[in-house]
Amino acid sequence: MMKRLFFSILLSASFLAGWAQEGKFGFIDFNGTLRRMPDYLEAEINLRQIQSDYHEEIERSKREFERQYIEFMLEQDHLSASIVAKRQKELQLLMDNNAEFRDKVQQELEAKREELLMPLKRKLMKAISDVCTENGLDYVIDTGKGAYLYINPEKGVDISESVNRILGIENEPEIVVEGGQPVINRDSK
Repeated sequence: MMKRLFFSILLSASFLAGWAQEGKFGFIDFNGTLRRMPDYLEAEINLRQIQSDYHEEIERSKREFERQYIEFMLEQDHLSASIVAKRQKELQLLMDNNAEFRDKVQQELEAKREELLMPLKRKLMKAISDVCTENGLDYVIDTGKGAYLYINPEKGVDISESVNRILGIENEPEIVVEGGQPVINRDSK
């Protein structure tokens, strides 16, 4: 009987101790760190080149539509009703095709961006995982999402410097995109 009581007390005490002990957590701005990675600038430059190529094609299609529309507007008074209806359908089809192409381009650019950034994200996640393992952290909060208005620095660990050191970006300036072009922000750490 005494052994059962002792065992129950010991089990209850260990349960309460485990329950009262909070997990250790770290925090980092995931996207901010991603933008500071050395390969990020190269990925952004590649994406901007692809965007530029698509933009040129979109502009060419737009000019072609405008040319045909102006031609139609100038000639429509001299055309029969059936030809006017046929040309209107052609213009509508051309306009629909241009809109469909723009949508397809947007989807392709998003897919290409994800393709270019995925290796960087994997590398960043590996560095975060390594830092968490090294520091015995249970989880990491992404402060870049803006969902956390306050994090008690006595309870959490800012893992940014450790992750940056692993990634080789400890003293690298942040890379930002201004006016559609990546630039180095020398005002950051």
